[in-house]
Amino acid sequence: MKEVCKRYMHDQFGDDEELLAEIYGEYKSSFGVKLAEARAAFAAGNWNALDKIAHTIKGNALAVGDAEPAETAIALRKAATLADAEASKKLIADLEAFEKQI
Repeated sequence: MKEVCKRYMHDQFGDDEELLAEIYGEYKSSFGVKLAEARAAFAAGNWNALDKIAHTIKGNALAVGDAEPAETAIALRKAATLADAEASKKLIADLEAFEKQI
């Protein structure tokens, strides 16, 4: 578990390590699923779906205090709204890098 997330979740949810591990595990699992969905939406040129998926990634990241992926997801939402393929591709790659750190 990333230290920044651990501190944030302790502040939000208390000291129940089992609960924190469960929440973080769900975040980690969901991140991978949503990232795969983002890749598929991008490949299909489905900008509306990509925006919604990025919104979910942002919310999930903020729920555990993981600010960098949240900021990247916000940028991806903007790129999807503009149908900016180049920016979206880069931002998805950035999220892939964050996935390795989770």
